[in-house]
Amino acid sequence: MNKIPKYLNSEIPKIKAKKGIAMLVALGTMILILIIASLSIYIITRGLKVTAGQTRYETVYEAGVASLEIGLARAVYLNQNLQLPDTSEVIQVGSYECSLHVERTSATAITLSGTALKFARAISGPGSTPSTGSYRTYYISTRAKGKAGEQVMLEVLQRYTILAQ
Repeated sequence: MNKIPKYLNSEIPKIKAKKGIAMLVALGTMILILIIASLSIYIITRGLKVTAGQTRYETVYEAGVASLEIGLARAVYLNQNLQLPDTSEVIQVGSYECSLHVERTSATAITLSGTALKFARAISGPGSTPSTGSYRTYYISTRAKGKAGEQVMLEVLQRYTILAQ
């Protein structure tokens, strides 16, 4: 029979003890990887929700801008037809509901001051220099509502200069 040297007998128990530590290290590593993966999925999901909310808001904003453009066209029409009253109504812009309000802020034309008249002359361009002029202003506001409750309110004060002929 072969004799086993003493140093081999003393090493055998140490090798068995290291197998248990390796299993604990592997288990700890797997738990760490699981935590990192769960955190990554949470962050990605949260980012997608934020992006979706921002996209919905921007779409409602664009619907509000579109209804504001409709309001500007109505203000032009009201400025040409002074007997018509102010308008308030709810309109559909795509699938969004927009409350539009166009209000004349001054029923009579306001006479331009000296500085404003110089500006009107400069804006009119060469050959068309008004000596007198006046203006009317219109307050236009809109509130657009999205399907998920997003709301955007936009307002504009539009000024129309009336040049003397």
